[in-house]
Amino acid sequence: MNNTENKNSAVLDILKEAISIEIYGQEYYSLFSDIVKDESAKALFRGLSRDEGEHREMIEKEYGKISGTKVDVGSLAEENREKARRIFPESPESMGITETNEVLKLGIRTEQRSIEFYSGGAQKTGDESVKKLFMKLSGIEKGHKSALENALYYFEQGGSWYGYSPPTLEG
Repeated sequence: MNNTENKNSAVLDILKEAISIEIYGQEYYSLFSDIVKDESAKALFRGLSRDEGEHREMIEKEYGKISGTKVDVGSLAEENREKARRIFPESPESMGITETNEVLKLGIRTEQRSIEFYSGGAQKTGDESVKKLFMKLSGIEKGHKSALENALYYFEQGGSWYGYSPPTLEG
């Protein structure tokens, strides 16, 4: 393998990891949007899920430009779908304040890791197109993190946010 092939291989590995991150985020937010009852909260998480899907498509296009082939997302998708599903309770009704709080915090941590991944990836790559894409995605993920932090803030103010209140036990 020559030096150019080595560089391309490293960039392609980074892009595959980025695709994996976006698949996980898309599935995570989609599942969460199904659990919450409030329409504003549903809209927030549906929007985040849609954004992650769009990010994945942008990264896949970049991968195709560099490799000349499409990335095989089948195994990446299934692996990340399972990771996202393990986070949620068996039944949406079983999701209380603690679980909701933890789901939001995990979303914030995931967005922070995405920001770090894209910022670091932009610094590592010599490919200007990939660098530009990663800087753009880093900025978008900062917006996602801020939206989740705001949701968590409202939630922590009284166990609710955007009108969503977890079920309470009567007895």
